[in-house]
Amino acid sequence: YNFQFKMAARTLTVLLLVSCSMAQAFNVSNTLGDDMVLQRAPQSAVVWGFDSVGSTVTTTMGAVVLTTKTGPDGVWRQAIPPQKASTTPVTITFSSTSGGKGSLSNILFGDVFLCSGQSNMQYTPRSMAGMNNMTNEINAANGYPNIKMFTVGQKTKSNVPLNSLATIEQTWATANATELGGTAWDTFSAVCWLFGRNIHDALGGDVPIGLVSNNWGGTPVQSWSSAAALKKCNGTGATLYNAMIHPYVVGPMALKGATWYQGEANVGQAAYYACQFPAMIEGWRADFQVPDLWFGFVQIAGYDYGNGARSVAAGDLRWAQIAALELPNVGLSTAIDTGDFKNIHPPDKQNVALRLSNQALAAIYQMKGVETWFPVYHNSTLTMAGNMATVTVYFTPGTTGTGLTTTAPPAATQSTTLGKGPDVDRNKCVTEVPAFNADPTMCGYPMLYDATGTAVNATAKITGDGHGVEISAVVPSGFQVKGSSYGRASWPMTLFFNSEGLPVIPWWAEVGQTGIAGNMKLLSKQKQTSVFSAEELKQQQSLGSL
Repeated sequence: YNFQFKMAARTLTVLLLVSCSMAQAFNVSNTLGDDMVLQRAPQSAVVWGFDSVGSTVTTTMGAVVLTTKTGPDGVWRQAIPPQKASTTPVTITFSSTSGGKGSLSNILFGDVFLCSGQSNMQYTPRSMAGMNNMTNEINAANGYPNIKMFTVGQKTKSNVPLNSLATIEQTWATANATELGGTAWDTFSAVCWLFGRNIHDALGGDVPIGLVSNNWGGTPVQSWSSAAALKKCNGTGATLYNAMIHPYVVGPMALKGATWYQGEANVGQAAYYACQFPAMIEGWRADFQVPDLWFGFVQIAGYDYGNGARSVAAGDLRWAQIAALELPNVGLSTAIDTGDFKNIHPPDKQNVALRLSNQALAAIYQMKGVETWFPVYHNSTLTMAGNMATVTVYFTPGTTGTGLTTTAPPAATQSTTLGKGPDVDRNKCVTEVPAFNADPTMCGYPMLYDATGTAVNATAKITGDGHGVEISAVVPSGFQVKGSSYGRASWPMTLFFNSEGLPVIPWWAEVGQTGIAGNMKLLSKQKQTSVFSAEELKQQQSLGSL
């Protein structure tokens, strides 16, 4: 009896779901809206929505008339013939044989970017004490009527993929001081805005830019990964992907690229991150049906994660982020030299956004003369002279410019705490300030390692040809050097920069291993537990503070 009852109930549930799907009222996806930007040529923008199964939906845009049928999933989708970039608004209307009607007005065609991550991407111009130059940056938004913004609401998770957004904080809107300068944490992302504005300006203002801010503070990478992507790394999660990303892939929305600023919540889980982060990117690309979608990310900022193992864990997470560069068409920005030692949310959003946009301009638009590639570890060799061991490290070809330098750019020499108390320049060790209670492990001094992970303090200098770094130390008898590190810490001192002023990226790598992938296996030796307790993460999420 119980079995029959359960089967009957299950059958009834299925019938109800099918019935609801067949009978649902016509509507347009709530990811779309008036005042939005749709992706320009060469891509075909997609508009979509929901209706009764089998109904025919007619889409009209000026002289363009298109028809499509609602599928068995209750979704209708319409690809629009590729359109040139245009600042002249158009109206798109929809009518269905089910009797439903809808429209999208004041629509521009340009380039669309999705911005996602945790709180440093969620950070709005008024968050905390405000981003650098807050008032002027907010007021300047009035001069960008062809940038359109949309903010997905937080606080919605789902164990199953949703077709529509359950919460929306800010519907599609034209950029202006009111829209950009809204409530702290709740409205539009500062990094996303600055990134999009930079792209807009570099293209001469002729290409409208659509920006989707889709973030939630204190959240780990696994929450943003699809179920398929999680399987690749034995992860669990997908709750934010289901609720906040999946509604965009139902169409899918045509994008020019995506940006990502996240990682703090995964500090302590570097080996997992080195697998899951690239898997997440590949999953998004598959779901948006663009296998080479440009994806740019920000390496987490220098910050006081704690001494000892907690500090090393932060350094390892940054190195794990670099695993994404093994994928094609991925851009790197970093905040290692723009952080605030006592604030996990540094207000310098301009530098990380500029670095992101320069990566996009070079990769997507093939622009020349923009500062782009950071020196990232490529390979190393070991030489011994008695007990003096020297590991010579070289970087990805073409990333050192005319040569490395120890001259730091202005961003790297600003006050650690922006003048709000005891401070030290950002490229100096925080042990110089007793009030910080920091030990040398916080600073990422150069190190040499043996096979057991035992470390020896080392010195670092630029090679004679100017394009590499020598890590040297007198090692004990019998100490066999197997690897080196630089900046493997919470607050990595940025000692070296390329000729464009971009910092050398910290590393932890084995001697003789070339490239990134071969060196990620070192991370598997570390304990894979977040340095934040569940209670800390819960509190940070509720405050929008991580």
